[in-house]
Amino acid sequence: MTDRTCTLVFSNADATPKKKQKLVVHPDAVSIIMAWYGAFCAGDRYTVTVDGRNIPMDQNGELAQ
Repeated sequence: MTDRTCTLVFSNADATPKKKQKLVVHPDAVSIIMAWYGAFCAGDRYTVTVDGRNIPMDQNGELAQ
């Protein structure tokens, strides 16, 4: 196990207030958190970045394979 972390950012255009949600997480947690966020914010327009790079999502908001 490594101590490496990454910054995961959710930018939700439909949320009020307009605030980006930033999390510092282990890279292994990214797909799990994306699945939860996609279920919790189903139907919202949002983007996800990891360390400043856009992350491709499937139709459910999960990490695209």
